[in-house]
Amino acid sequence: MLKYQKKNSHMFKNSVQGFLSGLDMFGQPPVLRILKKNKFTTSTGFFCSSAITTICVLYLIYQIKQLYDRKSPIVVFSEYQMTDTAPVPLLMNNFTMAISVANLSLNALSTLNTHFTLTVKNCMRLRVIDEVTGKTKIQQNCTEYPTEACSDKHFVTNIQKQYFSSINLGYTQCLNYEQWQKSPPILQGQIAGKTYQYITIMIQECKNSTTYNQCAPIESIQKELKTGYYVVHLSDNLVQMKQPGYPFSEYISLQYTTMSIANSKTIIQNLKVTNVITDNGLITDDKTETSSLIQYTNRESQEEYNDQFIVLHYITLDQRQAEYSRSYAKVQAILSTIGGLYQVLFLSICSILRPLIQKFMNLQMANKLFRFEDADDCFDDDQNVQENFIIQSPKQQSSQRVLDFDMKKSSFSKSLGKSLKSKNFDKIQDSKTMSQFLKSKKQSLNLTLRDMIVMSFGCKKKEQMQIQYATDKFMSKLDVAYIISKIYEIDKLKLVLLNEDQLQLFNYLPKPVIPSALFGNDAEKKVKEIESKKAYQFILQDEKSDLLKLQEAFISFAKLKKKKELSQIDKNIIEILDEDIIELFYTLNKDQTKLDQIFNQKLSLNLQVSEPDYKRSHSIVDVDCSDDLPNSIPYLRSRS
Repeated sequence: MLKYQKKNSHMFKNSVQGFLSGLDMFGQPPVLRILKKNKFTTSTGFFCSSAITTICVLYLIYQIKQLYDRKSPIVVFSEYQMTDTAPVPLLMNNFTMAISVANLSLNALSTLNTHFTLTVKNCMRLRVIDEVTGKTKIQQNCTEYPTEACSDKHFVTNIQKQYFSSINLGYTQCLNYEQWQKSPPILQGQIAGKTYQYITIMIQECKNSTTYNQCAPIESIQKELKTGYYVVHLSDNLVQMKQPGYPFSEYISLQYTTMSIANSKTIIQNLKVTNVITDNGLITDDKTETSSLIQYTNRESQEEYNDQFIVLHYITLDQRQAEYSRSYAKVQAILSTIGGLYQVLFLSICSILRPLIQKFMNLQMANKLFRFEDADDCFDDDQNVQENFIIQSPKQQSSQRVLDFDMKKSSFSKSLGKSLKSKNFDKIQDSKTMSQFLKSKKQSLNLTLRDMIVMSFGCKKKEQMQIQYATDKFMSKLDVAYIISKIYEIDKLKLVLLNEDQLQLFNYLPKPVIPSALFGNDAEKKVKEIESKKAYQFILQDEKSDLLKLQEAFISFAKLKKKKELSQIDKNIIEILDEDIIELFYTLNKDQTKLDQIFNQKLSLNLQVSEPDYKRSHSIVDVDCSDDLPNSIPYLRSRS
């Protein structure tokens, strides 16, 4: 059964395997390399990446500091209309109330219970539905709180003590300490709700009765209460969202309003219930709720004295409740913010830098794959070295079997001598200068990132056209259809060049072997022993330096020159060889001393070297890579 038939016979199994493979989120796609690296990098890109990373790290440190200080919360404010609420007890440590009646000089009057009376009540109003009639009945019950002169025992918080320490309490009245401790007053709901609790403070004219007869004469009362002030020291709170921990700041306000026995004044003061929900969690929610009362509205109305009260002060809850939701940035939110900042910076810089780096990468690819000819390069009308070499007759080739490379007085030697002089090969004295020459032979376009920027503005059009042409050339080779067609052409060449037996053996050639001798302390010794084996040549060929490849090419060129008759392939290879390299071979052969200095080992002038001797005299492990830098070329060690 053929492979495709076997595959089609298991379609369901293959479909299931394909589906399961698609669910694998950790499947690793193939990674290609460019110029022997996973990605193309530049110093400018590294600098920008470092700058972005530094900015993100600094912002992360700032966010962590903000998270630790807790001074910039995220606050959401809402208000709700409430008819029925939970009871709010007014304790001595969360509520302050001190009352007095003062003259025009704001001095508390000492005529309490002789000229006027003070009554404080906490009333509860209930709406009850009669089960028989279905009608609503209202039940009201008030609890009176006797008052007494304020003293230090009435002030339990630091705010209260600090506030009243600077005030002459005099005859200022507070609720009875024992009763306040035993049964604190309560505020609850609205007048339209089922349960409504409020506080009333009433200032009345002192009147004698059957149970009390200590009041002053009416003339004295009218004179005392002709004009004055009703004064209340009432607690209040400020909402402090930036304050970590407790979100309220307590303070005590001084409220006073004019009063007269000729008028009856009604004051309705609403306190708003304010809830603050704080989320202190770093990763998950950790919410706590805190409530307090804040003075909201204060309405006054006045009429002629009704013979019932001079001042009637209602303290009740406002029908609206406020809610603040306070939360701090969590760790995951900070990381998301950092990620967003990184993306913004990356995209901003990438939009500017990416085209330049793309051009720079195309330049490096072009330099790697092509050579660029200078505009002032010229070609002699005479035939080049390769042509003179190829058109030699068999008789001439036979006379050169010894291969002494003597330069004859001919048009060929004149042309060659002129070329050698122009190339100035005399500067090549050792392996270092040879490496520099080989590097210059790459004929690269030496452009910097600054040149890339200048090219973006329309300058250096020639270089830009060269890069674009080279880019189009190598990109056309990366076309998938082109690659597949070339693979088919290789298969066709196998059929054309190989007979049936050779083809069968060719198809069964083993894969390249990575020798274990490369890894270990005695790698150099082992590699020398195995490098001549065919199985390892595919791998070890890549380990050769440019200088070693030049040395091998020099000897191979000499072997071709010794042939009686060149094959067509030999001729084609020599035709494609660089003219300067051939000239270099002739120059090196003229000077045995220079030849030894460049290759760091002795090579025979007549180059009568057999292939086995050549293999023994050259080894890739003789390449010293101890100082192998990204732009350095390894050199050969001299053999002892």
